[in-house]
Amino acid sequence: MNNFAIHLVQYIGFSLAQFTNLLLLYIIANKAKKLLGGYRYVMIVFVIYSLFYSWIEIAVSPLMYAHRSMFIIMVGSSLRYEELAGTFIVCLFCAAYSLMIALLATQFFYRFIAVCRPQCLYMINGYKLCLIFIPGVVIFFLWYFNVFFGMRSTFEKAEYMRNVVLDIYEEDTFQIVFVALQYWEDDLNGKSHFRMIDFVCYLGFLLMIASCFLTIVFCAMKIYFKLKEDLNSMSVRTKELNRQLMMTLMFQTIFPFFTMYSTVGTILTVPIFEIEVGKLANIPGMFASIYPAIEPIFAILCVKEFRNCVLCKKHFVSNVIPLQHSPIPRNSLMTAHASLQNSSNL
Repeated sequence: MNNFAIHLVQYIGFSLAQFTNLLLLYIIANKAKKLLGGYRYVMIVFVIYSLFYSWIEIAVSPLMYAHRSMFIIMVGSSLRYEELAGTFIVCLFCAAYSLMIALLATQFFYRFIAVCRPQCLYMINGYKLCLIFIPGVVIFFLWYFNVFFGMRSTFEKAEYMRNVVLDIYEEDTFQIVFVALQYWEDDLNGKSHFRMIDFVCYLGFLLMIASCFLTIVFCAMKIYFKLKEDLNSMSVRTKELNRQLMMTLMFQTIFPFFTMYSTVGTILTVPIFEIEVGKLANIPGMFASIYPAIEPIFAILCVKEFRNCVLCKKHFVSNVIPLQHSPIPRNSLMTAHASLQNSSNL
């Protein structure tokens, strides 16, 4: 895995992210108003942020390495020698990554409210919809300052990785901008000491990742059982729509777990045990670069109305069931309406 391959994946992911997210944004903004209802605003925020994240990621072009007890993230772009701007952008990149995870959890939470607690939707209608984004913003700032203070570059960290980085990346850690976690250090007598500050920083990352993931799992399970419970009272059309929703839910739960959660958690953990990972530490960064490009595809392919729009088929909103004209029982209609509002990007 050379530098060219890493940057190639980053630029491919960046380019594809512009296309897929703009396409999904067009569908949501111009074609899916009746289908999505108020939920389209949540989707639009996530899509626009995905575009924003891809620009930050390409501005950093991160290079990573894990050597013994240290995990390092280096700025690989032209800002790598600019201490002030480089430090800001690499911390922003890490915080932006956390907000991407948090916004994914936010979408699950909105769907949970719409499907399982529709009587509470009034609490997040209109301008009050902004309230559901507050936890994500809090996580963003906590992550930023956790990186800025807990992973800041020091003379000891630069010296620890200098020869390795010089050999692998042909860069001097005393000149290049980086942030790093170092769990063990040797004193003048050669005795190893555990760095509690870095470990507390690591626990902070783990706690924030776990809170987002547990939110997704909780909401996903509640949605699944709620839809399963109401399945017998649904029409054939509504059953088909819910099948599409569950397929989207499945893909958008499993894919982030292996790309956004488990990889980062693993890479942050293995240096504690001084396991040599090397350039494989770039895997989370590479997944993070392609995730914004792949995520919209799930919604476009799984939701029939989105797919029909891309394929230029007519009757884009033909699956919308008017409440006042349907012979289906009112309870079923309410379930269908909540489901139709949420046929979207998780």
